[in-house]
Amino acid sequence: MSTLNVLIIISAVISAVLAFSSNKTTRAIMDEWKERTKEEHPECLKSTGVKEEYVNQYWESVEMVDDENFKCYLWCVFNGFKLMNNDGNANKELVVQYVDRMTSEIVEFCTAKIDTKTDKCERVYELVYCGTRYHHIYV
Repeated sequence: MSTLNVLIIISAVISAVLAFSSNKTTRAIMDEWKERTKEEHPECLKSTGVKEEYVNQYWESVEMVDDENFKCYLWCVFNGFKLMNNDGNANKELVVQYVDRMTSEIVEFCTAKIDTKTDKCERVYELVYCGTRYHHIYV
């Protein structure tokens, strides 16, 4: 095995360990994003027509309702934070950089699962669903 392959494997292992050893609890992470979203992107709640109870369920227990307005709420939030572009494609580097516990491995795995989806709201919903449930890092 070449030195480069060994370094790549070591880097992947370190990234995975660091991602799963976050000192923050899921509750703390979700509370931070809930507050940031309320402060920086309050338009998402209004513009999508999502039921506030669906949004609260998500922020309180990472429960994701299969509802078109909720899916578009998630797109609005992720797009507002530049984590998704207007076409519904993930900004992988920013997701890894800013979302606690997300690694390149998780983002690559989950973005591959949404490649066949064409609707931007559906794409972000499936990406978030996959990411939050990958090896039970959030749920």
